[in-house]
Amino acid sequence: MRKASLKAEQKDLRDRMLDAGSTSAEIAGEFIRRYRFRPRAAFRHAHGWTLLRAAEHINDHAAILDIDTDGRATMTGPHLCELEHWPHPAERRRLTPQVLALLAATYGTDVHSLLDVHDRACLRPADRLVIDSMGTSSVATCTCGLHGERKAVISAARTAPLRALSAVRSSALVQPMPVV
Repeated sequence: MRKASLKAEQKDLRDRMLDAGSTSAEIAGEFIRRYRFRPRAAFRHAHGWTLLRAAEHINDHAAILDIDTDGRATMTGPHLCELEHWPHPAERRRLTPQVLALLAATYGTDVHSLLDVHDRACLRPADRLVIDSMGTSSVATCTCGLHGERKAVISAARTAPLRALSAVRSSALVQPMPVV
């Protein structure tokens, strides 16, 4: 008998865990443990999304939240792949609190669940300060894809970090603090 492909094995695991009532966070945790995925990739796989499908969901959330008012759909599959592998030295893009908040809203989790020890060690101090100020909240599983494509419903608890970040935008984070 032929062994199932890794992709089929992961789909089977995800389906069995969903049938057993597991949350996307529990599925992501199992993908991290079993397949050694980085947290952001584990949450994407927990939803069963390809890089392209996840980028579409991220862009949809950005539009719903009025982050992408021009509708430019700035997230692409390759861009998301770089963010999933960050802080790998070959990746040009870095994680920001804004991007993490958008990913968390899309994946139905909190920002802290998308980071591991290696990520936290490589974050800029200003970004770590903002991320540390974002509380964790209990979030129900995302309603936009675990059992098929359904319209996304974004709760206030999931969008609060995004609203907080839009209020402090880059002016407070990018300018260096004066030395006294």
